[in-house]
Amino acid sequence: MTKLARDLIKYVRDKAKSRYLKGHSCFVCEASDNLDFHHFYSLTELLNVWMRKNRYNPSTEEEILNIRDAFIESHTRELYDEAVTLCHNHHVQLHSVYGKNPGLGTAEKQKRWLEKLRNGMV
Repeated sequence: MTKLARDLIKYVRDKAKSRYLKGHSCFVCEASDNLDFHHFYSLTELLNVWMRKNRYNPSTEEEILNIRDAFIESHTRELYDEAVTLCHNHHVQLHSVYGKNPGLGTAEKQKRWLEKLRNGMV
């Protein structure tokens, strides 16, 4: 068995990325360069909660690869529908307000904040 060479989330993100529907412009400013895909529900937090709930504690690549499809399937909405395309500047700005791994309870607040930013109210 191969020990984990990277953070668990990177194994999941590698698989999930193939289905991301990244837009062609920033939700806030409509810039079309240097775009990022932002999840309102932090993948790291989702994975941690899901693993605790299911009593998973993968310590090898094989173990995380064996469970990542089940995680992705059970979080399709959060991974693909509850996301937005942002320019890198607005993405960094959002994370400066909500932190590197925003809590799962902040998703609606993030959406409202981005709407206000888009409408020039922030």
